[in-house]
Amino acid sequence: MHFLPKAVAVSVLTLAIAGCEKQSESQPQAEAGQAKSEMAASEPAAQPASANEAFIEFTDEIVAEIFKFAPIAPTSFGLTEADVGYHFADKLGDFSPTSIEVSRQAHSRWLEAMEQFDASQLTGTALTTHQVLASTLAKTKALKPYINAVFSPLSYFSLFPVTQLSGAHLDIPRVLQNEQPLTNEQDAKDYIARLQGIQQAFSDLALVVQQDVDKGLLPPKFAVEGAIAIIGQMTAPAPAEHPLAVVFKTKLAEIDGIDEEQKSALIAAAEQAVADSVYPGYAALKTTLETILPKASANAGIWDLKNGKEIYQGALENFGADGKTAEEIHQLGLSEVARIQSEMAAILEAEGMDSSDVIASYNALFEDPQYVFANTDEGRQELLDYLNQQMDTVSELLPTILKTLPKAPVEVRRIPEYEQDGSAGGYYTGPSLDGSRPGIYWINLKNTEDSPKFTLPTLTYHEASPGHHLQVTIAQEIQDMPMLRNMIWFSSYGEGWALYAEVLAKEMGMYKEDPMGDLGRLQSELFRAARLVVDTGLHHKQWSREEAIDYMHSTIGGSRDEVTREVERYSVWPGQACSYKLGQLKILELREQAKQALGEDFDLAEFNDQVLIHGSITLTVLADKIDAWIAGKKSA
Repeated sequence: MHFLPKAVAVSVLTLAIAGCEKQSESQPQAEAGQAKSEMAASEPAAQPASANEAFIEFTDEIVAEIFKFAPIAPTSFGLTEADVGYHFADKLGDFSPTSIEVSRQAHSRWLEAMEQFDASQLTGTALTTHQVLASTLAKTKALKPYINAVFSPLSYFSLFPVTQLSGAHLDIPRVLQNEQPLTNEQDAKDYIARLQGIQQAFSDLALVVQQDVDKGLLPPKFAVEGAIAIIGQMTAPAPAEHPLAVVFKTKLAEIDGIDEEQKSALIAAAEQAVADSVYPGYAALKTTLETILPKASANAGIWDLKNGKEIYQGALENFGADGKTAEEIHQLGLSEVARIQSEMAAILEAEGMDSSDVIASYNALFEDPQYVFANTDEGRQELLDYLNQQMDTVSELLPTILKTLPKAPVEVRRIPEYEQDGSAGGYYTGPSLDGSRPGIYWINLKNTEDSPKFTLPTLTYHEASPGHHLQVTIAQEIQDMPMLRNMIWFSSYGEGWALYAEVLAKEMGMYKEDPMGDLGRLQSELFRAARLVVDTGLHHKQWSREEAIDYMHSTIGGSRDEVTREVERYSVWPGQACSYKLGQLKILELREQAKQALGEDFDLAEFNDQVLIHGSITLTVLADKIDAWIAGKKSA
């Protein structure tokens, strides 16, 4: 269903619902021994509860509507039938063209309903939620005339319903394998029912793809080819060997209370569903993709699509442009690239290495065997062990940079092999509320040579702690956070924090005795700065895919295969790659503003709390929150 499209690279949705033990946005709890946050002082005095309650009830009605048409969404949030009020775990939802019109009508109704609420009468989390909802509805309104299949009133912007990177052909198998509960016989029957629904879902999705093409919204040729290749991988095994059947059989074996004869029958039913529904569904989608392939453009930017210029500016605004034009962002990227390469040169000089060509020297490190894990099962396990050690070390230092500490654990896991070709180097998914599923830091292990040792610390700090895992779990523990807020994700805030977290890791001393790791950190920041250049190059300056790959590879180093995957990602997800650097720069700007205003009263841990304890918000709302915090401290 098109209310909640999920993006593979950054599937970062914070999870919260009333009734669980969490902390309040207006008065966050600190862990034992840690100072209380100053957040209460930054909120206005409490007003009559009725205005807040009425608005939160409205947001709950939005959630109920979303869950009705997208029943796979509560599964992703770790919710149960008791939470939602009815049985949903056996349904996938509507993926047909009708669902697009449902989304568009819902957007119009919600915009109209927002006019009933006076923001000046709201306080605390209700006020923040009003600000956030108003912002996201306005951003989608600006894009509404130009986009079709992936129109989503509450989602951050994406464009194409099926690519090598994203779409239901990837999302549904991921939810079933990693998020669908399987603890009893009813869960098993629900799993099978969802398998049986895949043929209809993917057949409907094929109609949506064709409708998009008819409206002039066609992915580039390589993206269509990539999606076809993924479908080929997903349908190559015999039904009994398909990942959806193997996972089912493995989890079913761990369930007590079901006799072996019934387990055998359930396994046979799952395998039959793969043969009779999953494979035909993929076949229908593949047929449509093969039909549109000859029409697909060789251009990698959306500038040649109908209304491409307007779509791209709208995308940039969704991802933190804050009024900056594509050309201004392009120039900002070039400036940041030059600064960061200069800092890398200084490290190379200090280590007695050639700094005349920073990237050539950096690339040479990839060939040094002391930094490369073997591209074998044993080498992959060694790499995973190394990542776990990093996460253990940083967790001990978190109290130095944060007052409010998360409770949920985080694990590192390998990205599934069928997904790794089109996936980024790593990403994070949040924990379930009931604690049954931890936060997961996913790592791409297709080729370990893509991830030498000096590149891994910064990726870990970005995806796990102090990056996305802190951000997601702290938001999850906000006591009065309405469920709706967990369906609104601002990439410039979320990815901005994660990139800012890489700076925090250096400030925590994580690179004190690891200059090559610090070089890797700078290359990571260089990577995000180059994204500003490449994204605007592709979609504004009309660069070809090859031009973008050449610039990226010569600017940041690393393997050409990895750079190619990244450029292909930017091509089908315009604007998103800019959000990291735009968000980080804004947070650093706000931190410097707070330092100047507070002087000796500035506390880094308190500042970081203020960035995180409100949950996902726009950069504009974040700036307002920091201003209020500064004012509160100065008046105390």
